[in-house]
Formats: sequence, C-alpha cells, structure tokens
Amino acid sequence: MKDITRKTFRAVTIAALGAVSIATFAYAQKMPKVSSIDPSAGVLTMVNVLTPAPGKQSETIQLLQAGMDETMRHQPGFISANVHRSLNSDHVVVYAQWKDQASVDAAGKLIQGGKAPNMATVFTIAQPAYHPYEVVSVHPASKTK
Repeated sequence: MKDITRKTFRAVTIAALGAVSIATFAYAQKMPKVSSIDPSAGVLTMVNVLTPAPGKQSETIQLLQAGMDETMRHQPGFISANVHRSLNSDHVVVYAQWKDQASVDAAGKLIQGGKAPNMATVFTIAQPAYHPYEVVSVHPASKTK
C-alpha cells in the first residue's frame, strides 16, 4: 500500500510540475515584449529626437503615448517604444524597437495614409530627427563599486 501511495504521489507531483511548466511557458509567450538592449537580439532600434514647437512638449508626449497605445503597438514587427521627456529643454526622445526596417517602413506608410492620426499630428507640432541603429555593445555597472 505504501508503494502505491509513493508511486501515486510521485506521478501527481510530476504531472503538477509539468502543468506548471506548460502554464509558465504559455504565459511567457503571451507576455508583452519590452525593450531589451542586447547586441544579440537582432532588432532595429529607431531613435527619434523630436523638437516640439515652443510650449508643445506635453502635447507632443500625450499624442505620442496615445499613438503608441492606439495604433503603433498593434503593428506587425513592433516590439516596444519608450518616450522620454527632456528635463533641460523641450525635446522629446522616442526609443523604439522594431523587428526590421520593413516593419518601420510599413508603419510610416500607415502614418502617411492617415491611419495613425495621433502620430500624424505629432509631426505637425514637432520636428522629427530619427535614425535607425543597431546595438553594438552594452556596459553594465561593475558589481564592485
């Protein structure tokens, strides 16, 4: 009887661990991807420094956030975007990661075609200066400071 109980316990434990592993994997697959600065990731990074018209920094940020939430994050190839507010000027920086240049080009056509109105409005109140980049290296702080 003890032998059956041990076998049953072992089988139930293995089944439970397997179920947890499968659930964890499934959850990880559904988790939204966020920016990860990794030279081996093979993603295209777009850095856009926007110069809003005087007094338009907050509006630019609000439009960018709405545009990212409503349109851009749903586009094929989009990975993530981070919006930064300059503390010593009116500039706004967007650090965005995409699968490839074709994905960026498709998003640009979407904006030009009027299907991303918040993003289109951003470019009427702020002058963009954007460039594609690839991560070459990452230098974390040393463990012994």
